Formats: sequence, structure tokens, C-alpha cells
Amino acid sequence: MGRYFGIINLVALIYFASLLTAYASYVQKEKNEIEQLKLSYAIDYAADAGAQELLNTGSLDMDYTNYKAFNADPQLALDTFIDVFCFNYDMPPTEANRAIVRDYIPAAAVATFDGYYLASQRPVLFHKDGSTAIEQSQFGEDWRLAFGMKLPYRYLTTAARYALNMGMDYSYRLTDTDLARYDGLPPNEHGVTMTKEYAMRWINNLVANDMAEAIDRINETNGNWKNRFYIPSQLSGMNGVNSIEGPSFLILVQGVNLTTAKPIDGFSVSGTKIDQARMLIGYTRNSVKYYAFADKVPAGVVTPDRVFSSMEEAAQAEYTFDWEYMK
Repeated sequence: MGRYFGIINLVALIYFASLLTAYASYVQKEKNEIEQLKLSYAIDYAADAGAQELLNTGSLDMDYTNYKAFNADPQLALDTFIDVFCFNYDMPPTEANRAIVRDYIPAAAVATFDGYYLASQRPVLFHKDGSTAIEQSQFGEDWRLAFGMKLPYRYLTTAARYALNMGMDYSYRLTDTDLARYDGLPPNEHGVTMTKEYAMRWINNLVANDMAEAIDRINETNGNWKNRFYIPSQLSGMNGVNSIEGPSFLILVQGVNLTTAKPIDGFSVSGTKIDQARMLIGYTRNSVKYYAFADKVPAGVVTPDRVFSSMEEAAQAEYTFDWEYMK
């Protein structure tokens, strides 16, 4: 009888231990998923902040005749991303904490109107304010996240080389001797003009492939790197998908172990879009207040009283839709 109860107790103990193991595994898995979600939000919010900072550059140098083109500072976007990412993990954005976050970023890109900047881990000469020649010789090169020169959206055929832009209204034809403006999009190998959809796919693939190649170069040239980075499915999945439709900030974060024992990864694409506003003017004609699009009203016919950004705003100011000019 005692042996019978012993067997029952042993089975119950094994069953209880199995439940505890399963529960611990479930809790750990749930914690990892929560931390992965937290990382995803942290990257997305920081990337959005970086993309917004693209518009806060000192001088955008915009032109009303080409409103999609403006200056962008890629380093400002990256610095903003790092600072916001630090705040998301309750880390003050000190230089030491920024250096920790930089080590998690194998590649980033800022896509602008007519080209893109690519940041990757690069070997740079050791630099420290007041460093001696002995210190520099001891440390030599250091790996740091840094942007390279601006790269064009290149498109090559056997006949010529072209530089595309996001406006799609023109491109540049590059030859060995000159740079000529080419109205519209360039032709392909068969002489057929590429479509806007194909041109945007080309730009997407160009940026994604260069980011992937940068990751490969890091893995090949830096044998002492603490992590070997890999190309995420989100990045390779950009092939044929227009993630980039305007000035954008793309960033890959890998090997983050700030709150988890197992490193986790994330990838984000964030962008800004500038739309051309069609302004409305308010005026008085035949003692009646009307509004119409500024480009619809013949020059010199009426004297504008007000300028509005929307029809709702004009209606609230008690101006009436002018059917004569809005046909």
C-alpha cells in the first residue's frame, strides 16, 4: 500500500513540476513578446521623431516651383532617433548611452528628394579631445556609426546613366562629359519610358539593397564585432513595395539586450510627405462675398479680401462658393 501511494505521489510531483516548467516557459515567452513589442514601439516613435526633424533643418531651401525638393540633414534625423530611443528606455541621452544605442544600429538611411544618405558602422580614426600621439597609436581605428556622401538614385542602361528623383517630372542624363536635364522619366533598354510606379520601386530597391550590402560589409570586414548582423525580412520584403514614397528615414536596430537576456531586433521605416496646398481667395463681387481657388480667378478681375487654406474656413468666414470661376 505504501509503495502504491509512493508511486502516486511521484506521478503527482512530476506532473506538478511539468506544470511549473510550462508556466515558467509561458511567462518568459510572454515577457519576451512584450519586450519585442516595446522595442518595436520605441523604434517607431524614435524613427517618426527623426523623420520630423528632417523638416526642422535650418533652411529647407524650398522652391514653390518644385515644392517636393528641400534640404535635409541626415545626421539630425539620426541624432534625434538615438535621443528619443534613449528616453524610451529611461536612459538619459548622455554620450555614453548614445554610444550604446549606436552599437545596436548596423545601418540607417535617409532618402531625400534626389538622393539618399547611408549610415553604417565604419572604421574611423580614434579621436578624443586632447588625446596624445601615444593614445592615438594605441587605439588606432574605432568603429562608429557614420553617414557617407549623398548618393544619387542611379539608373543605368547600356545607352546612358540617369539620376532619378521623387518628383518624377524630370531626371538627369549622365554622360562622360556632361550632365543634362532629361524631361520625364528615362527609357529602359527597349526604349520604352518607365512608369512612375516602376521608378518608385527602383528607388526602394536601390536603398534597400545598399543597406543590405552595408550589413554584409560590416560582417566581412570587422571580425571583432560583438554581433554579426543579418538582413531582416522587413528589409528584404521592400522589394517591389513602395515603403519610400517621399523623404524617409529607414533604420535597423539589432541585438538589443537592455531589458532582456536574449537580444531582440527591430526595423522601421518612417517618412514625411509634403503636399502642395491649393489656396483659396475671398473677394467681393456684385456686393456678394465669394471664394474660389486662386488659380481659377482671372488675374486683375477681382481684388482679394482674404486668403483661405480650405473651403470650410472660407464658409465659416461667410464667403460663398463662386460657381462662375470654379467651373
